[in-house]
Amino acid sequence: MVSVYEKALKRMWTGSCSVYVRELRINPDNGRDEAAEILLHENIPCRLSFSSISSAGQNESAAAVQQGVKLFLAKDIEIPPGSKLVVTQEGKTTAYAKSGTPAVYPYHQEIMLEQFKEYA
Repeated sequence: MVSVYEKALKRMWTGSCSVYVRELRINPDNGRDEAAEILLHENIPCRLSFSSISSAGQNESAAAVQQGVKLFLAKDIEIPPGSKLVVTQEGKTTAYAKSGTPAVYPYHQEIMLEQFKEYA
């Protein structure tokens, strides 16, 4: 049974994400194992949340500002380490990498993300 809290939380999930992993696959043209990007999950309802994180050392005159990106989604979705997440929200699509262990709560999970550069 879906609780009132879970329904309310999921109404805020206006974005969607697809999860990709990199696996070795045999290339039929040359018979070698080669890395391939494989779609693991598609169109998962989610929500991105952004926050500013500033830090300044004692000898620095200006604080450096970084953006924190957190993904909210259902707690039963497994996202392996090193995954690439392509998130579409508010008409903008951006690729992210999973950068943290998920914080799992009774009705959802939260994952800190970073901008995707390349697979490790």
